[in-house]
Amino acid sequence: MRIKVVLMSLTIFLASGFILRAQDDRLDELTFEETVIQEEKVPYFGVGGGFMISLFSPNLTDVNTQITSAGFSELTTPITMTGALGVATIGIIPNVRISITNLSGSASTPDKSFTVNSNEYLRSVTLSNAYTGFGFDYAFSLAKSLYLLPGFTGGWGTMDIVTAQYAKAANTSNNGIGGNPADANVFNHSLSNDYFMINPGLSVEFAPALLGNDKPRIVTVRAHAGYALSFMGDWKENGKTIVNNVPTGINASGLAFQIGFMIGLFN
Repeated sequence: MRIKVVLMSLTIFLASGFILRAQDDRLDELTFEETVIQEEKVPYFGVGGGFMISLFSPNLTDVNTQITSAGFSELTTPITMTGALGVATIGIIPNVRISITNLSGSASTPDKSFTVNSNEYLRSVTLSNAYTGFGFDYAFSLAKSLYLLPGFTGGWGTMDIVTAQYAKAANTSNNGIGGNPADANVFNHSLSNDYFMINPGLSVEFAPALLGNDKPRIVTVRAHAGYALSFMGDWKENGKTIVNNVPTGINASGLAFQIGFMIGLFN
């Protein structure tokens, strides 16, 4: 009986080996189809706001021609403007976001000293520019958390050119602060213009993984280059009288470069 069991076990073992060898011989006949797994591109997402610095370079040739003929020094560019930017994605249209920008800044000439009737005076010119714009950007992914965003901004602004002449030394009196208001050599004259502008531009933004690669991106750094195209309104003297024949070259058009950062949620 024991011999029968041994012979039966041996028979089963040899049969199993034969079946396995037969299966191995047929493995070459099997074919496998490769499945390409495509990585899903996540649409751009960003909502937040932050601080911006802009270097604005308008053409000041006509401005300097006017002010130097009146005895003032020349203005130079770029004009440093500071302000804020806020952004939010539009869920309906992938990779599109809206923005609001508010920037302002000024540039002044060095004080120029001169003497009138043995009294010393100083004169200077300050050009200031401020605008608020609403924009649309479209985000192209260059790498993880690195985006290229072409877009445009439209809005309105104000440009002011203030010429001032004042005594080098003056005492406060009951007649006025900073000297005698009856002094014809002391004045403050402004020329202002409210304008509409369009600003196409290109931004590069990167959101570093400050909290870790598996955590939300809470900060993004931004660099932007654009050109502001202004459509000027009426120039007004001291905010009241319309001034005619102001050179068309005196406007708020020019190149602008921005750097800054935003805090919020970004991918």
